[in-house]
Amino acid sequence: MALETQRQSSLPWLLIGSVAIGILGDYLFYGKAFGISYPLFVIGLYALFFWQAKQRIHLTFSRDQFYAWSLTLPIFLLALTFFLYDNAFFHLLNFVIVPFLLVAQTMLLTKRHQQSWFSLGFLGEMIETVLLYTIKYTSIPFLLLREWIKNRVDRTKYGVAMKVLTGIGISLPILLVVLSLLSQADGVFGHFLAEIPRMLFDWNSAEALFRLFLIGLVALVTFGYMYSILGPRQQGVAVLVPAQSEENKIAWDGIILVTILTIINVVYIVFTVIQISYLFGGAQAILPEDMTYAEYAKKGFNELVTVTIINFILLVSFMYLASRAQKLIYRIVQVMLSLLTVCTSCMLISAYFRLSLYEEAYGYTHTRFLAHAFMIFLLVLFVIAFLKIWRNGFSLMKYYGVAGIVAYVVLNYINVDVLIAKNNIQRYHDTGRIDMEYLAELSYDAIPVIMTLKNDKAVASTLQYNLQEKAEDLQEERSWQSFNVARYVAKSYLE
Repeated sequence: MALETQRQSSLPWLLIGSVAIGILGDYLFYGKAFGISYPLFVIGLYALFFWQAKQRIHLTFSRDQFYAWSLTLPIFLLALTFFLYDNAFFHLLNFVIVPFLLVAQTMLLTKRHQQSWFSLGFLGEMIETVLLYTIKYTSIPFLLLREWIKNRVDRTKYGVAMKVLTGIGISLPILLVVLSLLSQADGVFGHFLAEIPRMLFDWNSAEALFRLFLIGLVALVTFGYMYSILGPRQQGVAVLVPAQSEENKIAWDGIILVTILTIINVVYIVFTVIQISYLFGGAQAILPEDMTYAEYAKKGFNELVTVTIINFILLVSFMYLASRAQKLIYRIVQVMLSLLTVCTSCMLISAYFRLSLYEEAYGYTHTRFLAHAFMIFLLVLFVIAFLKIWRNGFSLMKYYGVAGIVAYVVLNYINVDVLIAKNNIQRYHDTGRIDMEYLAELSYDAIPVIMTLKNDKAVASTLQYNLQEKAEDLQEERSWQSFNVARYVAKSYLE
C-alpha cells in the first residue's frame, strides 16, 4: 500500500519530467537539422528513465540483465552517428532503430515482458506496450488535471463548469457548419469572418501554438510510455505470438528430410565443383562458345543471392522441423544440413567474387557495397546455424539478434561513403575511368577523400563544378544543435 501511495505521489514528477523532455525536443530539433542534438536527446530520455526508475523500482546489474545493460553501447553508438557522420541513409534507419532498441532495453530492465528477448513473442509485447499501454496511459495527465480542479473548485461551480464545457464541445461542430453556410450565403460576412483569425494572432503566434502542440504531444507520449513500463499494470500481458509447447510442436519425419536434402545437396555439390573449376580455377579454355570469362563471372549474382536466401530459410526450417525420435536418421539429417551449409557458403563466396569483378568494371556504389556487407552477414548467420545443427541447446535467435546488432553498428562506423570514394579513386588510378557526378553525390563524410583529386588536372575542373553545390550548402548558418563533425571537416576542406 505504501509503495502504491509513493507511485501515485510521484506521478506529478513524471509528468513534469515528460514536459521537460517535450521542451528539450523542441529546443533541440524544431527547425533544425539533426546533429549533436540527437545523442543529447537520448541522454535526456535516459536521465528521465533512471530518475523515475529509482523512485519506483529497483534496477539490478544481475547476470540475467547483462544483455539489457549491454544494449546501452549500440544505442549510444548509433545515436552518435548523427553527430559524427553525414550519411542520410543510415540517419534515416537509425532514427527508427535507436527508439526501437530503447524500448527493448527499458522493457528488459523493468522486466515488463514474459517472453525471451530473442523470441517473436517479445516483439509482440513491445508492439503491445507502445501501441496499447502507451496510448492508454496518455489519459492520466488529463485525469490528474481534472482531480486537481475538483479539489480546488466548489462542487457546484465544478458541475456548472463541466456542463458549460460540454455545451461548448457539442456546439462547436454545429457552429462550424453554420458559419460555413453563412459565409457562402453572404460574401461580406464571409470576408469579415476570414479576417478574425488574422486580427487575433499573426503567423508567429500560430507557429508558437503549433510548437506548444508538439511539446504537449511528445510529453504525453513520453509520459504514457514511462508509466507503461514503470507504473502498475494488470497481470497477464497478452502475447501476440504465443509460445509453442513441445507436445504441439510440428515435426517432419527424418526420412522425408533426408530425401529432400540429398536431392538438393547433389545439385549444389555439382554446382560448387563447377564454380571451383571455372571461376576460381581459371578453366577458361573449355567455356561454352560465345561466352567470355568476364561475362561468365559477372552473370548470376542476383540468382546466387536468391538461392542463398532460399537455402537459409530451408536450413532454419529443417533444423526446427526435424524429428529427433530416431537418433540415426537425425544424425544423417545433421550431416546433410552441414553439407547444405558448406555448399551455400561456397555460393556466397562465388557471388561475392562475381560482384567484386563487376565493381572493378563499373565502379563502386552504395548498393553494391551494401550487397557485399549483406553477403558477409549471411555467411556469419550460416556459421551460427552450423553450430546450432550440432548443439541442440544452442539458441539460434539469441545469437542472430546479437550478430544483427553488432553487424549494424559496425556498418555504421566503417564509413561506407569513405570506402566507396577510396575504391573509386583507386579504380581511377588503375583504369583512368571515374564517375565524378556520383562521387559528388556522396555524403560530406567522403569530401576529405574526394579532395585528394583537386591537383589532378584531368578532373580538377569537373570536381570543382560538381562540388560547388555542397560548398554553397556548407556556407549556410546552422544552430549548434545541428553541429556535425563530418560537415565541419568537409567545410574546412572545401574552403
